Amino acid sequence: MHQPRILLSLTALAVLFLGCNPEGLPKLGRVAGTVTMDGQPVPNASVTFEGAKAGEPASLAKTDSSGNYELYYSRGHKGATVGEHKVIISTFLPADDDNPKGIRETVPSKYNAKTELTTNVKGGQNKLNFELKSGGEIIQPDEPPATKKGKKGK
Repeated sequence: MHQPRILLSLTALAVLFLGCNPEGLPKLGRVAGTVTMDGQPVPNASVTFEGAKAGEPASLAKTDSSGNYELYYSRGHKGATVGEHKVIISTFLPADDDNPKGIRETVPSKYNAKTELTTNVKGGQNKLNFELKSGGEIIQPDEPPATKKGKKGK
């Protein structure tokens, strides 16, 4: 009589100790922070943490008017995979029906198209602030690269 109850208890304990992850999510760390440039908040910027391992999806966020962000791994799941990430921060938005002119990039390419930013996400809470510096090349993703004009021989 007690055997089914014991089996049920053991099963419940196994689930508790092994963890229950019905969606097959990798280990995530919660990530939030602030993005500033020259000490000023960067509002409405997209923040992307590329997957820590090949094939992993990126985690995404949008900064608020104070430059604060919180990453989402997938709908309903906050954070980023544990490990080293390339980070991309951009203000560019292509033209669409709501915004026919789009929004031009204001962040230097060393933080987006040619990012030099990396960070390590650990399990648990991560407060990761990015203090960007203005200056340098800014690439507009919707424009062809500028060609260098050489001197023509006469």
